Order: sequence, then C-alpha cells, then structure tokens
Amino acid sequence: MLDHARGNIVEPPSNASVVAWNKWKNGEIKTKKIIWDSIDKHLVAYISDLKTSKEIYDRLVSLFKVHDANQVFFRRNKLREIKKGKDESMQAYFLRITKIKNDLLSIGETITDREMALTTLGGLPFE
Repeated sequence: MLDHARGNIVEPPSNASVVAWNKWKNGEIKTKKIIWDSIDKHLVAYISDLKTSKEIYDRLVSLFKVHDANQVFFRRNKLREIKKGKDESMQAYFLRITKIKNDLLSIGETITDREMALTTLGGLPFE
C-alpha cells in the first residue's frame, strides 16, 4: 500500500487490461481507507478534496514535515504553556493536549509519559 501512496504504482494507461485496472483500483481503495482510518479526524478537512492516495499522502507529509527548528519550538512551547480553560471540560482539555502531543510525534519528536503527566497536571487550575 505504501507504494500506492508514494506514487510508485501508477494508474494504468487507458488501453490496459481490466485485470490491471481492477488491481490498481483495489490498491487505491485499500490505501485510501488505511490513510483515512489512521489519521485524526481534524485532518480530514485537509485531504477531503484529493482524489488519489498519492495526493493524500503528499499533503499529509507536507503538513507535518519539519522545515526548521521553529516548528519544533512552536509546538513544544504550545504544549508547555497549555492551560485548562475555566469553562472547558476535562475531556476537551485532554483532547487539546493529545492533539499537540500527536503533532509533535508526527514530526519526529519524542515525549515521555512523565512529561505528559507533568504538563497535564501543570495546566490544571489551583482551586
């Protein structure tokens, strides 16, 4: 499936056999399903207009590719400074933290369980 996503398996020419077309089409369908099932739902808006698995793969790679240290710094700083909102539910707070963590993981950063626990507790209000 990764060959489909990376564009190594291309759409057959119009004069190709039905077998070749079906094989390519089934591979595309499976690859797109795997990608759609694997991503966070907030990313769907970024890929919903794309047709091929290669287009989807390329878009997702470009979204999370680290172009410079500023991107790492920005995401780390966002995680470090996170605070639970006064009217925010715990579930919403945990989802925000998880999203930032997933963003960092997707660009190759490692985050320890200890760091996540301290960040989560540090963002809770003292009442």
